[in-house]
Amino acid sequence: MFKKMLTNGAGRIVLFVLVLLAPCIQNTVFGQSLNMDGQSGIFLQPWADVVPAAPHKFGPPTVSFHAVDAGPVAGDYINVGAEVGYGNWLEFGYTRSNHTDGGDPTISFLFNFEGMNIFNVKTKIIPAGAHKLKYVPAVSIGGVLRTNDPFVVQAVQHTNATNGDIYGVATELFTFGKKFEFLANAGVRGTNSQKYGYGGNTVDWEARAFGGLAFPIPIKKKLVVAPALEVNQEPRYIKYIPGAHFPTDLIYAVRMSRYPDSKWTVDVGTGHLGATLEPGINIKVNNAIAVAADYRF
Repeated sequence: MFKKMLTNGAGRIVLFVLVLLAPCIQNTVFGQSLNMDGQSGIFLQPWADVVPAAPHKFGPPTVSFHAVDAGPVAGDYINVGAEVGYGNWLEFGYTRSNHTDGGDPTISFLFNFEGMNIFNVKTKIIPAGAHKLKYVPAVSIGGVLRTNDPFVVQAVQHTNATNGDIYGVATELFTFGKKFEFLANAGVRGTNSQKYGYGGNTVDWEARAFGGLAFPIPIKKKLVVAPALEVNQEPRYIKYIPGAHFPTDLIYAVRMSRYPDSKWTVDVGTGHLGATLEPGINIKVNNAIAVAADYRF
């Protein structure tokens, strides 16, 4: 399974990012915001940093808002969450995912339900530059639990599902001279959720790779603008829909954040999340539009 995962297109991209992490220089919290699961990250994937907090103390909460226009079939997804950090090594939080119905009479019935509950926790096991070694990236492990997930399963079994992820992730900021830097993120998650729960459950647990790149550009010493790319492998099979396959996620975004503390961030992005899953099922989410906003008290 791992050989197959690393020989397809998305796997090669993530492998390339993992190789880049080896000669890292330093790591800082850049443009930090919460993903749709509520963790520090990009749109879908987590990264190794956590919401900041003083040593041995809880930090102030960070609140997040995400809105995704997933097209005429899947409808819209609106997530609101809060995340709390402890000691700059732990974070945890809760996100409520809400949903508006799609309008396709032949397919939308698979998705036309209310949203789900999302719980997350992440701990940083290796800080960036540990033991004064500049080649060490930040490394974290974490997990996500999604409850009352109605998508797909409710239409077939008339009950909600539970699913989740466990993962390891490494993040590093690379600096070249004084004018060029980029953030690299890469990891592997074990999951029994399809499309992070928005496509329901998978047939079984699978290991999936993910990776991302962002290129921060300072603007007048108070703002950072960062074009970003996110690649997320998805499990191949969808429970209760034999023969249907979700593709790898490709997400392109621009992040704007207050410099240097990232007290607030705003993201705007588009994603290629899926089209024809099998003959007769086209979910038309190859040009999803998403916006996100975060604020740390």
